[in-house]
Amino acid sequence: LLHANPKKGISQKALEFVKICELLIPHKDIFKKHVVGLILCYIQSLNKGMNPTTKSRLMPSIYALLDMCSSFETRQINAMIDVPSKIVFAPVFQSYQKFYQYHGQA
Repeated sequence: LLHANPKKGISQKALEFVKICELLIPHKDIFKKHVVGLILCYIQSLNKGMNPTTKSRLMPSIYALLDMCSSFETRQINAMIDVPSKIVFAPVFQSYQKFYQYHGQA
């Protein structure tokens, strides 16, 4: 994906990654154990400093990945990150809970 076309910008690749993540949702029981690693890589990138445009383009994919996580994977992520990472990731997770997470019918 990242090396398929070197002329494509990171923003375009982020959009392609969103599509891939959305395709994984129906197969979340198979892939959710791998999702933790992807989310941890995202958190690490946030800590290092991520371009705001790239971050906004990746948000739908991060929401899709978080949607695949059960409470077990969510607790696993929380246990694996340090306090500064929790501070950086908290707004992302809160946004996911507020705007994306399925809560059932009203």
